[in-house]
Amino acid sequence: MNSVRRQLESLRTLHVDSQPFFLNAGTSPRLLLMRWGAWRLTKVEWLLLAVVASLAVALLLVRSPVGGALGLFGFLLPFDAVLVLAQVGRIHIHVTWIVGAAAGVLLLLTARLGNRLTTPPQAAVWMGLLIFWGLLSYFWALNAENTLFRLPVLALLLFLYFAAASIRPTEKEMATIIWLVILGGFLGAALSLYEFSRGEWYISPLATHIPRQLSGRETLGIGGRMTDPNSLGASLILPLSLAVCAWLSSRTWPRRLLLFGLIGVIGASILATMSRGALAAVATVFAVLIWRSGARRRVLLPLVIMGGIVMSMPDIPKRVMQSDRGAGRFDIWQVGLSAFRRYPLFGAGQDCFPDAFNQYAHTAPNFVGFSRAPHNIYLGTGVELGLVGLVLLLGAIVRHFLLAAKGSQAVRDKGLRLQFVSYEAALWGLLVGGFFLDLLWEEYFWLTLMLIVMTVHVRKAGWEPTYQDSVIARRRYELTRLAG
Repeated sequence: MNSVRRQLESLRTLHVDSQPFFLNAGTSPRLLLMRWGAWRLTKVEWLLLAVVASLAVALLLVRSPVGGALGLFGFLLPFDAVLVLAQVGRIHIHVTWIVGAAAGVLLLLTARLGNRLTTPPQAAVWMGLLIFWGLLSYFWALNAENTLFRLPVLALLLFLYFAAASIRPTEKEMATIIWLVILGGFLGAALSLYEFSRGEWYISPLATHIPRQLSGRETLGIGGRMTDPNSLGASLILPLSLAVCAWLSSRTWPRRLLLFGLIGVIGASILATMSRGALAAVATVFAVLIWRSGARRRVLLPLVIMGGIVMSMPDIPKRVMQSDRGAGRFDIWQVGLSAFRRYPLFGAGQDCFPDAFNQYAHTAPNFVGFSRAPHNIYLGTGVELGLVGLVLLLGAIVRHFLLAAKGSQAVRDKGLRLQFVSYEAALWGLLVGGFFLDLLWEEYFWLTLMLIVMTVHVRKAGWEPTYQDSVIARRRYELTRLAG
């Protein structure tokens, strides 16, 4: 124990959260200057591309305001870490925040003007209580600044979730959202695979002082920013699940071939990230699809293809079998359990796991640095929000699973039922990945929950009359009575 304490004191100034970087076998200062010059020469082309993209988005929003707005939000999620507009202090303002806020406003306006407002389900109450408890923890947080740092994300997620839970979408709008999410996942996967094939790899910031840290993993980099491979892999779980179920429900061969190609690219990208949490999530997604889809033989086909990709990439089995104590996660979790015993009921405060971790860092069998993230949404919630927050989180998860299960049992249409199955599979996959990744406050996790609630409202719209329908029916009854 004394040796561990001495090591902690000697490394007190060590900062393990420094930014990772690209490794390119052919990178040199001259090559970097050439790339910078090429970027400047093509600035006009980027501007033209932005104009064309803006026109396409405007046309999409005109044709389908609900599907286009929320679908565009889902389309951009794989690029969330690299699309940063500005920085205010510690807070990075992401493009997805602006798009998400605009989508929420557009959903509420469409629902109000089109008489499509509906009551959010009980699951929404649990989500609201979870965020409220997180904000309330500001008053006893170990580091109140960290709680304020999370405030913009919490406000955005809560607003967008309740906006999505308060509208009755149509089947066409849901189809638009699903396709945009799939295409966004495909584009992010294709770009990251292209960069990976050119030798642009992720280098772990822990590789310099923690042994056996694997580098050379796929990442997505744009404009000098890059995505952590674990986050990239997790953000592609929902597009993968949606693409597989869309492939299962497709009836034409061209569409099947298109979707099968999208599945292959997205799946290959997840595997190339070599994220063990994402790999566990993929395995869970296919297990749920085999169990719930009713098309077991067809589900096995993309699974076999992905197995072939694994066999062609020998680094993936090495990554899975790597004996590095889960990249230090086992030691982090042991320290986190000590912190949880210190703050069992109310927690240490939202986003204060690193501060609680520092108090018990000396109890780790192996030193893994200071101010570490939990890498586990359940342990992280327990330490930060206590048993109260953990109960609220589990209650919200159970409520959404019950919604999806009841929705899939109540519909007869195969396509709509497979939509519920795709959401269930993605949610199960993300929850399993949550044992290894910090994804509780990520937009793609919340989008999965939104899609479940919105699809339930689609099912209800088939038999619950709208306000206009009720008014017309009442007038017809009065006219019929008078005529009689």
